[in-house]
Amino acid sequence: MARLVITEPAGVQRESEYIELTLQCADSLLDSTDEIFAFDEASDLIIPCQLFDVRSSQGKAAFSVVFPTLLRADETRAFQIRTFPVGLKKGNSDLTLEGEGTELRVGNSFYSADLTRSDHADPKGHPSGQIRELLIKLGFDQLLTNAEDRVHWAPNFKRPGLEYYTTIAHWQNPKVNQVESGPYVVRTVRQDWAPDHPEILLTAVYKFYASVPYFRFYSSMEMKADIWLELLRNDEMTMDSMFTHLAFQRPDGEVVEVEIEKRHALLKTHPIEDDASWLCFYHRGKGFAFGTIRLKYENTNEFGSPSPTYQPHTQIGQWLDRRYWNRRLIHDHLTFVPKGSRYVEENAYLVFRIGNDHRFEDIQKWAKVLRNPVRVSVMPM
Repeated sequence: MARLVITEPAGVQRESEYIELTLQCADSLLDSTDEIFAFDEASDLIIPCQLFDVRSSQGKAAFSVVFPTLLRADETRAFQIRTFPVGLKKGNSDLTLEGEGTELRVGNSFYSADLTRSDHADPKGHPSGQIRELLIKLGFDQLLTNAEDRVHWAPNFKRPGLEYYTTIAHWQNPKVNQVESGPYVVRTVRQDWAPDHPEILLTAVYKFYASVPYFRFYSSMEMKADIWLELLRNDEMTMDSMFTHLAFQRPDGEVVEVEIEKRHALLKTHPIEDDASWLCFYHRGKGFAFGTIRLKYENTNEFGSPSPTYQPHTQIGQWLDRRYWNRRLIHDHLTFVPKGSRYVEENAYLVFRIGNDHRFEDIQKWAKVLRNPVRVSVMPM
């Protein structure tokens, strides 16, 4: 079906690299009893592929394909995407999925994410499909919670006249809700108008992978009509007070760490940049950590010009006994946002262990891997 040439660009060993690409073929190939595999030209290894986002038109099928591989630093490998008869042996997967619709629980050997509706606090019963609780496994079995509601609380927005801001977590069964699963990835796609903001078309995509300690979240906010906003935020995780320290990497590479309760003086003089590479909360004594790796950050309108922002930065906040991080795009200032403005980002959320000597080795390694994706060239056979 196609030949791929894959190159590792960052000089780093990749042991669980997921190759994702889109292909097209005749409908008949997907309708046959054969299955699709990636054939390694150097080793003759045959790797089963997972298909998702399959669409058909006029006898043609367009689809996405994903498969895992290992790449040494600076290595180039060639694969063929081919069909083989059903019956080839497939490996076991640690990826699990329970539930349906927005009422899901997804996990692997590193974490378990609960996306079910809240049965407490406010908003009660909103089936939004956002993560409510996250269990860090890794020998900790540490449950990340938000007593007020969900840990994943953004994007969020506030127009004049509203007493409180609203968030993606206020979605009530989004109009578009697609769930696809297989041995490598569980993918949820949701889209609807933003709660109480019918000018904003909101899109959200989770990807939960097998055998890796992270998941991805993509979101976009598209302004379909002019709107005034007092607040616009993204990349927010809100958790009960269970962490002792904050760490982050500035765009120039400097790594900063500080006790969460002593952060104020540092961040008042030098706030965390809106494009900081990564940040995390961790517990110094117990060793568990949870962080965000920023993969995509784009605020351009439909014509390629900058969308409005006001004092964009990354904030570390506190509400009652909760601590949170978020990226502030419009920071508490009435701002006109014209039709066609767009705000797009993608982040990887990572669970990991904090060591004594090289505390941030894991998140720095994954940041280097994920922020430097492999180069994939696709050629017809």
